[in-house]
Amino acid sequence: MIYLRMRETAERGPHEGVRVRDLCDALCDARVDIQDIPVSVPEGNGVYCVQAMQVVRAIAARYPGEQVSLLGPSTTLLTRKREGRPRLLALRAALAFLVLLVGSALAIMWFHADVNMYDAQREMYRAVTGGEEPAALAVALPYALGVGLGVAFYYALIGRKTISPLDVKLSDYKRAVMKERAAREAPRSD
Repeated sequence: MIYLRMRETAERGPHEGVRVRDLCDALCDARVDIQDIPVSVPEGNGVYCVQAMQVVRAIAARYPGEQVSLLGPSTTLLTRKREGRPRLLALRAALAFLVLLVGSALAIMWFHADVNMYDAQREMYRAVTGGEEPAALAVALPYALGVGLGVAFYYALIGRKTISPLDVKLSDYKRAVMKERAAREAPRSD
């Protein structure tokens, strides 16, 4: 008796062979070695939905008398991607950082113009110190540092290394994309 539990995702290179151990966890008798059985999956870059029946067929070809039971999900999303070029990845990251930096700076400036932040800071300065005209940096600099540190602490960029809200959202998004892709790739019984 062989028990299989398909993994949700797996990664291999674009021209690497795919074996049972890459796609699922298996429990079986010691006399049966199924870990190195190859599974037929297309080559090349992309994401492929590997059905449990493909794995069962590969096992049945090697061990025709064995009974296979499937536990858990019936598909594995196999991602085949080649290694990116480091210069291109660094250029894309720098470009994305620049776009996000300019966009966030514009958003903050427009927000401050909308709510008349200068007057609010001037009133705050007058309430705390009793003086009339604040030095521009006396209020703006601590405010800007506070906003920056608040964002850094919120996203766990400094301080304790924990799971940030951004990490949670990114993993939820990745899981939703994988689930949708598996649903589209699953065979239809119409």
